[in-house]
Amino acid sequence: MRWLVTGGVGFIGTNLVDHLLTGGHDVVVVDDLSRAGVEANAYFLEMQHAIKPEIIDITDRSLLERFLADQKPFDAIAHLAGQVSLVASIADPARDFEVNAEGTFNVLEYVRLRSPHTAVIGMSSNKLYGDLSFVRILEERTRYVAPDWPFGFDETLPLAFHGPYGCSKGAADQYLGDYARTFGLRTASLRQSSVYGPHQHPRSDQGWVAHLIGEALADRPIQLNGIGKQVRDLLHATDLACLFEALAVALAPGVVNQLNVGGGPDRSLSILELFAWLEERLGRPITYETGPERPSDQKVFVSNNLRVSALTGWAPRVTIDEGLNRLLVAASGGGPAKRRPR
Repeated sequence: MRWLVTGGVGFIGTNLVDHLLTGGHDVVVVDDLSRAGVEANAYFLEMQHAIKPEIIDITDRSLLERFLADQKPFDAIAHLAGQVSLVASIADPARDFEVNAEGTFNVLEYVRLRSPHTAVIGMSSNKLYGDLSFVRILEERTRYVAPDWPFGFDETLPLAFHGPYGCSKGAADQYLGDYARTFGLRTASLRQSSVYGPHQHPRSDQGWVAHLIGEALADRPIQLNGIGKQVRDLLHATDLACLFEALAVALAPGVVNQLNVGGGPDRSLSILELFAWLEERLGRPITYETGPERPSDQKVFVSNNLRVSALTGWAPRVTIDEGLNRLLVAASGGGPAKRRPR
């Protein structure tokens, strides 16, 4: 298949491009190289696959259209270019809207007008559901739980766009759905939970698993937002790459696919549980302080993957222990992580 990957040297993009090229697909990469750390990802792809990104800001519709006009048709577009930080969206809501909402619109308009057979798979966010304040939450010893949703949250959860980031991602999600409904396109919007894995350059407000592992390895005191019992389900980036490939085949024209995607209940983890995992492997305590929760933060979000699995046959394969071990090894620059003797 022939793929266009926007944001193709970002964290998820690099993993997807590597997966697709290794599998023999033809891939074109677009990225504006604006995110810190992506130069290393671009270098990896060039060394591994002799591929370089086309430097294009997807908010520049005329430039994007001129570039795409010279391309052979694509079978699928993985639209990963996006503004991914809630904090950054509050600091600059105009830019957040341009990238997440307008950028998605530009990609969809190209497909509608020039290439209606092309599948478009976009990344949304679990933030579309707001703070979930209406969900019954119980506090256990190491985590919060949502007892009325034992198999994770499915797509019947009411939408509640909170903050500029929720609104821009929500707009993109709705455009992806409606361009299938109204124009008969093949689209999917993935309302993903926490994705982690290689080629991520985390910050405290985004990429929390890798960020906390890096802070723990450096033995720096960690300042938490909240008490550390917040729970997310973790999806490894290599599993997500496999899902993109499956969706490109499975999507049907005119069908709305707005899908919760994550590791599911078996791959859920709280911050305190991550610290316990790290303490066992590092052989020392993790130093941290609790603090106020972030506004509109969800105490629990765990994805129910039933709908996406029924559509594609996909299921995550990388366990939490395997995925975290890979991350710890990469972050420490050493050999395989081992449990300390009991």
